[in-house]
Amino acid sequence: MAVEYQTEAILLTARDWGVADRVVTLFSREYGIITAMAYGTRKPKSKLGGALQPFIHLNLSMSGGKGMDVIKQCEVHTSFRDIREDLSRLAYANFIAELTTGLWPERQSEPEVFDTLLCVLNLIATRNPRIAALAGAWNLMVLAGFQPEYEWCAHCGRKLNLPAYFNFADGGGVCSECSSPNAPSFEQEDKEFLDKLFAMDLSQPGHFGINIRTLSRAENLLYGFVRHQLERPLKSLEFINRINALA
Repeated sequence: MAVEYQTEAILLTARDWGVADRVVTLFSREYGIITAMAYGTRKPKSKLGGALQPFIHLNLSMSGGKGMDVIKQCEVHTSFRDIREDLSRLAYANFIAELTTGLWPERQSEPEVFDTLLCVLNLIATRNPRIAALAGAWNLMVLAGFQPEYEWCAHCGRKLNLPAYFNFADGGGVCSECSSPNAPSFEQEDKEFLDKLFAMDLSQPGHFGINIRTLSRAENLLYGFVRHQLERPLKSLEFINRINALA
């Protein structure tokens, strides 16, 4: 028997299904990740079609049963249209979406993650999307239980003196005695920037400057850390690399 319910959600991904339908991945405040069917969404007169696009913040009426949940009605809360109309913003938002679906299983309530996603999407839409995605991704990794260690050597436990190195397998900074060949260096400015990102209030981040070298190094550490923890590459990172190559 189908069960009707209401939920507030962010639409992370959407893909066409059949002739007129669409399958969407949602992150719900109440239920976490939900994969749902939107029947008839691609028909010209569908009331759902315009609303069920990536990164829209919605209030939804859903129907759940033995199979895939079904979207019955929706109301747009925030459209985040600026993200979908800018290729760079879209690329970084896709990275956040792919990271989120990789970090959490379906039907696991994570209201703090939902609030973080809303803040990150708002920053991607209104501020520098590169820095917004970097701050958001590091904070999502922490919420998922992947806090990098860089006050102490992540391998031997001794106080970490900088400059040092970063080892993805160990989960953070390592001293020179514990470093592996080709491990990226980890310097004082890297630590200070990560400290700032982790302490940042994503709902009111304020304004700050960062040099391109430190920003690029923080991204490289993040992307390597993510690949190791998820044990797979992210397709969205390939898209970001192509976009940046055109800049």
